[in-house]
Amino acid sequence: MPPALSIVIVTYNSATVIRDCLASIPGGWSGQPGDQQPATNDQLPTLVFRPPSEVETIVVDNGSTDGTPEIIAREFPWVRLFAGHGNLLFAGGNNFGFRQATAPLIFMLNPDTVVHPGALARLAAFANQHPKAGMIAPHVVNPDGTLQHNTFRFPSLQTAFYGFFEMLTPVDSPQNGRYLPDDYRRVREVEHILGATLLFRRALYEQLPGMDEKFGIYFEETDWCYRARRAGWKLLYTPEATITHLGAHSTSKDPERFSAQFYRSQSYFYRKNYGLLPYAALKAITVVGLLFWLARTLKGRLTGKIDDAKLQRRLGSYWEILKA
Repeated sequence: MPPALSIVIVTYNSATVIRDCLASIPGGWSGQPGDQQPATNDQLPTLVFRPPSEVETIVVDNGSTDGTPEIIAREFPWVRLFAGHGNLLFAGGNNFGFRQATAPLIFMLNPDTVVHPGALARLAAFANQHPKAGMIAPHVVNPDGTLQHNTFRFPSLQTAFYGFFEMLTPVDSPQNGRYLPDDYRRVREVEHILGATLLFRRALYEQLPGMDEKFGIYFEETDWCYRARRAGWKLLYTPEATITHLGAHSTSKDPERFSAQFYRSQSYFYRKNYGLLPYAALKAITVVGLLFWLARTLKGRLTGKIDDAKLQRRLGSYWEILKA
């Protein structure tokens, strides 16, 4: 019998977080907290239990150099591990994993997450109760238990403006495309879902086969959600299943490079989905925003808050953003 749920996780130098993620998966279905003891230097782990046959876990490693695949192979033998293919980036790695999945429900999950007891079973049950929902978002919290926004409005020129002038409105405000905190207390329809924790149906995947790999990273799940809604699928959020997400596991290591990638992906999303005039307006906002960022950066260098190396990295990223 095929599993009821396939979990797809893409890793990249995730050795510090992948144990907690994978160890939480059995309890995510059974409702009991996992207690797999991680391995030490020369000690193999004690495998107390593994996920039931209803769940398959697929990990696609994007060329980690920190021992991530070795940890998975040694400590979590029930994982279907795919490695050695190089870095396929976020969209490519997930698409590769989706092609290996065999269940009618597929859950895209980041490695820097911890699944709360029973969350996977509740997600699957919710999906079965809402057959018109092609994609479903769980409730996501920060490590301290506070709300983490994982559902959003589609990108707009307003949110693009506030992306550069972030001091004018709170990051988590409706003006920035966020839903209100009270909205996370009820089931509701949403526009797009953060790819760190996104459940979708195989039927949707067969109609819209995965994410556009031209994005590489950022906006790939936004674009997929946009296409799903245009195809007539509902996107729902449920507070019944909770997952903790660390956040910025990979991108925080090189903020300038990933900032440039964010704006390249944003430009591509506008060109692809919104057309020439909105894209031209986005470029105008980008020029004004970059001038503001440049002035702020030069002030930081003059006051000694930014060194020459950071100045060069920022100027390089601004140029890449301008070209996008």
